[in-house]
Amino acid sequence: MLTPRRAAVALAFVLLAGLLLVGTVPTPAAAASRPTVVVAFWTEDPSANLVFDPAASGEPHDRLLRTLDAQRGVAGGLMSSVESTYTRQQALLDISQGSRQSGSLYSGNTPALHAVRDGAGATIDGWDTARLRARDVSVTLRPGTLAGAVPGGAGYVGVTGSDEVAIAAADEHGRVAAFSTGPAATIDARVAGMLDARRLVVVELPGGDAGRAALLGLLAGRGPDELVVVAHLPPTPPEQGFGRAPTRFYRLPAFAVAGAESKASAKHGAAGDDRTVRSGSTRRPGLVSAIDILPTVLDHLHVTVPDAVRGETVRVASGVSAHRLEALRLRWNDVRAGRQSSSLTGVLGISVLVMLLLGTVRGMRAALRPGLRISALAVMWWPTMVLLVAALEPSEKGAETALIATASVALSALTDVRLRWPRGPVVPAAVGLVAYTLDLATGGNLLTRSALGPSLISGSRFYGISNELEPLLPILVLLGLAALVGWRDRSRRLCLVYVVSGIALGLVVGWGRLGADVGGVLTVGGGFTVATLVMLPMGITRRALVVAALVPFLAIAALIAIDLGLSGGSHLSRNLTRSQGFTDLWELVSRRYQLAFGVLVQGRTIPTFVGAALGIAFALRNRARLYAPLRGRAWPAALLGGLACGVVGAVSNDSGPVLLTNAVIALAAVTAYVQGCPDLEPDTGAPVGHPA
Repeated sequence: MLTPRRAAVALAFVLLAGLLLVGTVPTPAAAASRPTVVVAFWTEDPSANLVFDPAASGEPHDRLLRTLDAQRGVAGGLMSSVESTYTRQQALLDISQGSRQSGSLYSGNTPALHAVRDGAGATIDGWDTARLRARDVSVTLRPGTLAGAVPGGAGYVGVTGSDEVAIAAADEHGRVAAFSTGPAATIDARVAGMLDARRLVVVELPGGDAGRAALLGLLAGRGPDELVVVAHLPPTPPEQGFGRAPTRFYRLPAFAVAGAESKASAKHGAAGDDRTVRSGSTRRPGLVSAIDILPTVLDHLHVTVPDAVRGETVRVASGVSAHRLEALRLRWNDVRAGRQSSSLTGVLGISVLVMLLLGTVRGMRAALRPGLRISALAVMWWPTMVLLVAALEPSEKGAETALIATASVALSALTDVRLRWPRGPVVPAAVGLVAYTLDLATGGNLLTRSALGPSLISGSRFYGISNELEPLLPILVLLGLAALVGWRDRSRRLCLVYVVSGIALGLVVGWGRLGADVGGVLTVGGGFTVATLVMLPMGITRRALVVAALVPFLAIAALIAIDLGLSGGSHLSRNLTRSQGFTDLWELVSRRYQLAFGVLVQGRTIPTFVGAALGIAFALRNRARLYAPLRGRAWPAALLGGLACGVVGAVSNDSGPVLLTNAVIALAAVTAYVQGCPDLEPDTGAPVGHPA
């Protein structure tokens, strides 16, 4: 019998069931909040995108970068497009796979790729050739990873007559799930319609007013959980052509993101404030890599990023305006336009002028030894002056060369006056080590803008110690130790000083939060191991040789442990944590030697390398005369340790010949300083009172 109480209970259950059913039905607002991504590629030629200000003589305005910077909720920046000579197809392939390698590792040119309509979608003709070409370079290169990871694939929206950007929307099989071309005026509407069925849409934007209107429409019309990524990918430039824009506008074009994360940053200021982008790939505010697009898209779509991907998610930061980004792009390009060699040549040139002046005033014999010391100390001051002058960012190559060279020679003369031979190297070594350590600890902002920093314009490295600098720091420290130790006898305490110094410098050079240079750990380890062996009080024993042979392995193991434990994020630890087996690890090793061989056979490297080798042979053959003033073991330890830095660096880095050459230049300066001993006989080169 249905009593009033039972009827009330039954009614309550019915109401509860109804509420549960209503709660499970998606509301229009919930459906609309489905995460989606639009990746829009601006395809205008850089020469049409640049605006020259007749009232200013500096960098031209980047029209796209300035437009993006003026939009509310948009974080703008620059993007490293390739790690080789720029071609748009290779940049698109890199974006689709979230990983890239140096163009020198590829065989042949990028295959011709174009979309062939296939029903509602399209197929990229030539895809299999591109996929096999990438596979021959690395197992981590898998074109189509981006679209293949998104459920349902990716759609493409473009303009009639151009479909190259569809490469970024293709999956591993070269299939584009949805394909639409038409007039530029309908891009916004077609994108909105395609987002109803696709979570990822790749858009090809033409240049000019029509493309700009479509871009602004995409930014203004984005949904509540829609991420818009904008990247400038200009057409592949001709090898030579009148009026062609400089290379930097192809390798570092404009980039921006607008969406959930950038909206959160918009509350801190109105449109036009200096919001910018950054990622773990570059660690530079205002700069990301093209391969960062893939993890950024998948992260927004809540899709797991495949292990083969090497890019990092783009985040929103603050502090860099569009005007500053234009200046940085110019600076990053200029410092790699021969300023490293020209500044060193300037140091040597002014040193010779000083020697000639001294010879004119005091006579050749009286000027020779001081001239050698000043020249040598100027070379020792050179790395520090390269770093410090970078703070001024001289626009002209000649001005930067003059500043570095003049400051180096002036400081060397002052050092020689204040510190008697052989104490001089203490000051440039100490100042250089402190300056570089402090800069690395604060983000390496000066180093990346200096002629001895990593080459951001090339796209291979964005932070940490460069290969050119790698052998110079340990040689400087070894010189400083030799100057401090002087003629003291060998002892266990001195050996401990060398061991501790090597460990400390290895941490500065190798830890991901500082130098982030794994090869540098081997270079430092090799140099200080040899120096410590020379300083052993009982001589070199079999046990010491066994320990020395284990140093490289122990150093790398310790670096990995420290980097992983303290989240350093160096290139090595990131590659190891994403490694997919022995083949992947073997590639890390073999690729270094492929790149090193490529460096050896290009340009003037072979004669320079041969000259460095002959310099080493000459010094060994004439060591009794060249290093006659030296007493004790600290200076031989510095010389042999420095040579070990060059040799170990040459066999463990992808720019091997460069490291050996720079090490030999530094050791030549050491030799000149030794020959600058004031007690040497002018004619024989032997210490006064000693046979030649």
